[in-house]
Amino acid sequence: MTSGAVVVGVAVLVTALVTAGLVRPLLHWLPEPEGEDKVAYRDLGSTRFVVGCGLCSALAAGISWASLPPTLQPLWSVLAVGGVLLAAIDAVTTWLPLPLVQLTWAAMAVGVLAGGWLSGSWSLLLRAATGAALAAGLYLLVWLASRGGFGFGDVRYAPLLGAAAAADSWPLLLSSLLAGTLLGAVHGTLRLLLRQQGSFPYAPAMLGGSYLAAAAQWLGS
Repeated sequence: MTSGAVVVGVAVLVTALVTAGLVRPLLHWLPEPEGEDKVAYRDLGSTRFVVGCGLCSALAAGISWASLPPTLQPLWSVLAVGGVLLAAIDAVTTWLPLPLVQLTWAAMAVGVLAGGWLSGSWSLLLRAATGAALAAGLYLLVWLASRGGFGFGDVRYAPLLGAAAAADSWPLLLSSLLAGTLLGAVHGTLRLLLRQQGSFPYAPAMLGGSYLAAAAQWLGS
């Protein structure tokens, strides 16, 4: 086994363990929205949920380490931990808790600074900031056009994905947004076919699109 494979294996394991270890403390820290009928955050921390988050984080970390340069791993590690946990919460509750989104924003800002320092090129900061703004702006337009049919939490979630993808390249940002939209459309179509009513979680599709685009870029290189 090469040293590179060992590094990736350790990174994947550490990411999974960190995510699994943070699940329950963060769920108990989150305040519940007043007057909303939803699954309580504190009730999500089952062993199945914790293990599922850990496994999803391991998969996310494996994809990013295989497809993207080491200098970008601080940003994509934030997605593999905070991004995965937010998407998992959304998948169960259809809510993206603002305090956790804001905490992940802060972590992403640190990741961007770390990536800029590791790469020795502070242009990464400009690309990440621009990508975050473009992704947020796109989803804001969708939210406005939907007139409440699209959750504003997804607008807040989008900058995380935009920053990480654009830090690598503009083509990855575009393909991430397109793949996320496609996955969301497939999910929505299946719900219509199954005659399921009400809102549905969109963050898992958004996140999945980013990793699908990263994997496709790697396979196509």
